Amino acid sequence: MENTRRICVALLLILGGISWTEISFGAGDHTKEFPSDVDRLKTILEQPHSLSAATPEWLDVGIEHRTRYETFNHSFTRDAAGSNQMVAQRTRMLLGIKDIWDPLRFALEVADFRAPVADRGQNHEPNFVNHLDVFQLHFDLLSQDFLGTKTFGKLEVGRMVMDFGKGRLVAGHRFGSFTPTFDGVQLTLGSDTNHAWGLRAFVTRPVQRHTVSPDWNTPSSYFSGAAIVSRHVPWANGELYVFQLNEGNHLRKRNLSTMGFRVFTQPAPDHWDYEVESIYQVGEIDHTNHFAHRHHGEVGYSFTTNWPLRFVYLFDYASGDSNPKKNFDFLFAKRRAEYGPTGIFGSIFPSNIFSPVGFRSTLHPLSTIKFIVSHRTFWLADGRGPFVGSGLQDSTGRAGTFLGNLFDTSIHWAPMTGYWRHTAFDVGFSRLFKGSYFDRVPRSPGTADVSYVYTMATLTF
Repeated sequence: MENTRRICVALLLILGGISWTEISFGAGDHTKEFPSDVDRLKTILEQPHSLSAATPEWLDVGIEHRTRYETFNHSFTRDAAGSNQMVAQRTRMLLGIKDIWDPLRFALEVADFRAPVADRGQNHEPNFVNHLDVFQLHFDLLSQDFLGTKTFGKLEVGRMVMDFGKGRLVAGHRFGSFTPTFDGVQLTLGSDTNHAWGLRAFVTRPVQRHTVSPDWNTPSSYFSGAAIVSRHVPWANGELYVFQLNEGNHLRKRNLSTMGFRVFTQPAPDHWDYEVESIYQVGEIDHTNHFAHRHHGEVGYSFTTNWPLRFVYLFDYASGDSNPKKNFDFLFAKRRAEYGPTGIFGSIFPSNIFSPVGFRSTLHPLSTIKFIVSHRTFWLADGRGPFVGSGLQDSTGRAGTFLGNLFDTSIHWAPMTGYWRHTAFDVGFSRLFKGSYFDRVPRSPGTADVSYVYTMATLTF
């Protein structure tokens, strides 16, 4: 079975093709502090030293390998104590043929996730490990004059990674290893640079991950939705969306309708910018009625100093309940930009959380160096509800709601010259200063603060 799968992947690499220059709208809206890897695909292939630069115009080739070592010293989850560490490796292969088959294109991405060092058995969990598998494989039909409307259009059929807005509900690759993928159909209209509006609609099945066997879509489960984006008013760009998730045969049976809107301005030098996003959910989880909501706000300013500096104030609220099935469900979201590193750490999830005080600052002392520091303070939105992701809960509410403070800093260096032009380095440190909640909650892992460190090297060709 393993040899057969590898042969199939090799054939796909020979036959496949992709044009990463046609990235759907929404990906470009991702925070520049922590872009998703959907954003990075185009960047990899456009580098002057990439493999694509040495191939014909119709052929795109790209390879990325990332190795990260991460560790923390004290636990923040139920009944756990002591430290944890992991070496996470990710290899992605991108191959594509464009132009010569237009308007038909064929997209392919193959990826491999490994954890050769894992203290707590992460090397057996599909959230961290996924041996050589197909993450994107779809046919694209492009038109610059869709149905005679003089509007750009693209129809994608197959397996795909999707990003919407800032990725607070649906996002592609991220800091951690887990990458949601979907089998289905997606239609994009009016999303190129010549249009002030965009529409995306899709009908898919979520793909269920397996560590060593091929990934396949989840039986009797469907994920569909649509999003409309407007850029007509520069100081009030808008996005309106609705997502529908129906699970019929999975660990949880979720039937959720999620609706939301986002209003924002794009950051600009010497200008203030802002973003407001509100999300509402209705439906059922395991036959339990569900209503929840989440709200995000931020105000930022970009300074035109010799070392470009950006400062952002952050606010977050995600509703909670004493019944865990009634907490906000973040679907297929990413968390790195607003809730700190994930991987083996990932202490904060956007569910049953209240954070009215927070900031993030980004500094570029050199064009090749980026320094980021952030600080957030967190409470439970409902003290009787769970601290999501930790297994901790005090249904009486006597443990209080103060979770503590999360400090996070990182340095990114991409030399882009000489022998190091294919390499980027990241070093990060985070500390969770535990609040009074850990003093009182049943089965607490202890009150010692958590220090988390990671080092990461990324090679791109």
